[in-house]
Amino acid sequence: MKKADYGIDAPGVIRNLAFGSLGAAAAAVLGFHLLHQPAFAVSMIWVAGFLGFEVIAMLWTSLKGKRLAARKLVDLAELNGSERVLDVGCGRGLLLIEAAKRLKGGRAVGLDIWNQEDLSGNGPEATRTNLEAEGASDRAELVDGNAMAMPFPDGSFEVVVSSLCLHNLYQAQDRAKALAEIVRVLKPGGRAVIQDFRHTAVYANTLREAGLEAKRHLVNPLLMFPPTWRVVAKKTKDE
Repeated sequence: MKKADYGIDAPGVIRNLAFGSLGAAAAAVLGFHLLHQPAFAVSMIWVAGFLGFEVIAMLWTSLKGKRLAARKLVDLAELNGSERVLDVGCGRGLLLIEAAKRLKGGRAVGLDIWNQEDLSGNGPEATRTNLEAEGASDRAELVDGNAMAMPFPDGSFEVVVSSLCLHNLYQAQDRAKALAEIVRVLKPGGRAVIQDFRHTAVYANTLREAGLEAKRHLVNPLLMFPPTWRVVAKKTKDE
């Protein structure tokens, strides 16, 4: 059976960093041999090394680290197996499938617009292929929809998860709308776990202002690059 493929995150960013590293390395060679400017050449070596490190770290995250981090994220959702779980910005299904594997009578729903810039090969067909490869098709479904206007009734889910999605909403008011939608579709007593490398302090404060209990902590830095944080929130039962 074909193995699941969860793609490369931010492929355009990785490409640009790689080109930058190669360009800096070329400039270092030029500085040493043609311009006879050793100080400039050494600075370019540092730039090339730093950009190259970022390329390697982001590839590690995409190929291995994010899979390990996904397991921990779903652990924090404290599933008992009977829940309806929503993955906001499911992409090729990493969190969706991790949650679905732990469900017995429950159901996992993946919501996305499948932006190709965010993830290589992103699309619902790739997600369905991964669901089949992981044996989770019978416990999951996909919905084409916007995080700012989710096509679900109030209180539809006991658990909402999301990873590296909300920062792609570039306007603060749009991120606030998405968070408000997460609160709306979450049942009283339900849990939300949101993972991102930007704006997470604001996410936590926004959820607290909406009446949820929310804590924020750093993801293991050996797993995710850029440095990534999780917000774990619970909707009070009388909310």
